[in-house]
Amino acid sequence: MRKELISTILEYSENNQIPFFLTGDLGFSVLEPFKDKYPNNFINIGIMEQSMMSIAAGISSQGSKVFAYSITNFSTFRALEQLRLDIAYHDLSVCVVGVGTGFQYGSAGYSHWAVEDLAIVSGLEKFRIFSPADAISTKNAILDFLNTGGPTYIRLGKHIKNLSELYAYEEVGSHVRLFGKGKKVILSHGSISIKILESEFFDTNDYSLLVFDEIPAIFDKSYLKIFYQAASIKVLEDVVYTGSLGSRVSRFMAENNLNKDFKWVGVNGGNISSAGGSEEYLRSRELGLNYVADLFKS
Repeated sequence: MRKELISTILEYSENNQIPFFLTGDLGFSVLEPFKDKYPNNFINIGIMEQSMMSIAAGISSQGSKVFAYSITNFSTFRALEQLRLDIAYHDLSVCVVGVGTGFQYGSAGYSHWAVEDLAIVSGLEKFRIFSPADAISTKNAILDFLNTGGPTYIRLGKHIKNLSELYAYEEVGSHVRLFGKGKKVILSHGSISIKILESEFFDTNDYSLLVFDEIPAIFDKSYLKIFYQAASIKVLEDVVYTGSLGSRVSRFMAENNLNKDFKWVGVNGGNISSAGGSEEYLRSRELGLNYVADLFKS
C-alpha cells in the first residue's frame, strides 16, 4: 500500500502540479522513486514530526498540496496540536499519512501501536479520514486528495492483496464497497477487512460486508435501506471503541430507531498491556482468540 501511494503520486505528477512530499526520516526503499524524480519537492525533515506538520502547512498555504509521512503514532499522537491548529484550523491541503495500522508494528510495543489514531483524528472534524483496505482503495484515496485537497488523514496498512481478488464488489457510496448479498451485514475498514473475506464462514448468500475505505464523520441516509433490510449488524475493527467506525454505526442506528441484533468487536483501550508480538497474536489477544469465528456466531 505504501508503494501504491508513491506510484499514484508519480502518475498524477506527470500531468498536474507536483505535490510536495515530507517524511520524518522514514520510508527508505519506498520513497526513492519520488525523491529521485522530484528532488526539489521532497524534504526529509528528520525526526521532528511536529515541525514537519507546521512546515507542511506553510508550504500548503502557498498553493501546493503536501504529503506528510511517518509511522502512524508519530504523525498523529505526537503532532496532534499541529494537526489541529496549523492544518485543520486553516483548512489546508495537507495529507497526513500514517503508516502501520492497528498492531502492525507489534514487536515494537505499545509506543508504536496505532489503535487510538482514528479516535484522535475524528475529533478534528475538518479532516477527512481514509482507512483503505488494499492497494486499489489506497490509490483512490490518494487521487481524491490530489483532486480535491483539504485536511486529510490516510492510515496505511501493510496489506498487499486486493479484496477484489477474493470476491467481486459493488460500490454503494463514495469509497464504500459492498461484498456479498446476504442479510447479515458486517462493517469493517482497513487491513483487517480481508480477514472477513478470507474466513470459511463468509458466504455471500448469507452475509454482506461493507468496507469503508473512508470513515464518514456521520452516516448519511443512503445507508438506511441496507440497515433496514439487515437481519443483523456487526462491526469488526482493530482500533479502540471511542471514535471508531462502530461508534458512528451506533449513532446511526440510534438516530433512526433501528432495533437490530448488533455486535461490535474492537479493542478495549482500558485493558491494553504493552507486550510485543506479531500482529495476529496481538489481534487475538485484544479482540479475542477466535475473533473472526466469533464474529459470525449468532
